[in-house]
Amino acid sequence: MKSLVPMTEHAALLPLDHDARARSAFAFTLRNLVTSRLMPGTRIVYDRRAAARFTAEKGRAPQSPDDIRAAMDADPWYRFYLSARRASQELIWQGLVAAAEAAPPPSPPPPAGGSLVLDPEVEAPAYVDAIDIHCMPGGYLQDRGPDDLGAGRIYDRGVHVYMSGLMGPANDAVGRLAARFLATRLPHFRPGRILDMGCGVGHATLPWAEVWPDAELHGIDVGAALLRYAHLRAESLGVPVHFRQANAEATPYPDGHFDLVTSSIVLHETSSRGLPRILAESRRLLAPGGVMLHVDQPRFEDDDPWATFLQENETHYNNEPFWRRYRRADLEALARDAGFTEVELATLSADVVRQSQNNAPDDPRAKSRGFLALLAVAP
Repeated sequence: MKSLVPMTEHAALLPLDHDARARSAFAFTLRNLVTSRLMPGTRIVYDRRAAARFTAEKGRAPQSPDDIRAAMDADPWYRFYLSARRASQELIWQGLVAAAEAAPPPSPPPPAGGSLVLDPEVEAPAYVDAIDIHCMPGGYLQDRGPDDLGAGRIYDRGVHVYMSGLMGPANDAVGRLAARFLATRLPHFRPGRILDMGCGVGHATLPWAEVWPDAELHGIDVGAALLRYAHLRAESLGVPVHFRQANAEATPYPDGHFDLVTSSIVLHETSSRGLPRILAESRRLLAPGGVMLHVDQPRFEDDDPWATFLQENETHYNNEPFWRRYRRADLEALARDAGFTEVELATLSADVVRQSQNNAPDDPRAKSRGFLALLAVAP
């Protein structure tokens, strides 16, 4: 049985006592059991009985992801799988919420040169405020006071368990992949100022400092507790980042202020109205010749309705309401509508993510998970 890769220690990281570690280990084991043992059985159930039942009732074979869902939702074994999957997700958060409520405040690390600016007047968009994404209790905006780190502490540990450690000890594999991709794709590009939109706790923010250590690094998010945690984490890891509470649809920075505007795994949690606004704001913030790079989930392949059906479980059962529309959006057209003329989509292999973290487990899910990079240059 695999064990969870230990996380990178830093001042902000939620400490876990014996009982909390046991709860996390149980949630990790259950989640991997559901993924590695129960999930493959869904196809067996579909092939052996669910598809035939649908065909007999409808007079035709299932064709679309919605047809497959109608066939599978009627099957008791599949409903058991969904219950086990949801239970494993909720158990991750339950154990960490209890640990965060009992944990003492961390000691501040020596300063690294970063900063934190919070603005209680910032209004979070409804697609963040009204939804507990991934079923995380309280969502990204949970905030219990001026020193609260709870949302960040829970999210950092929770993502590590949710991804079975595949994002590496610092949960930063996607950020590392994005930074290496851009440095290779544009070898002469040297950004002086970088903005990470929807930075959360800074998982994908800090890797940019490794590629361009002389760049001024900024991160924005609407969650105050996430940003408090992000700041403490970055300072503890010795990376100067200027974090600010702001909405990516309308930031307080002047026109042309950045050379690189980026995000990681943000767009699929954004509404169909908010996404074009974020792209337009990215364009406004970029200096001439500046670069936009948003990394997220790949598009659905409509020629594989079974794979799409499985992926759409995130929308139906894991509080990812915008997942389905995002993965069918014409991102290139949206970027051009935002004012970009040089636009391309690139596929970033998740095998590279897995291999980039020497301590990450050889989980078969990593081989089927890729990322899409929306790359554009400002005229």
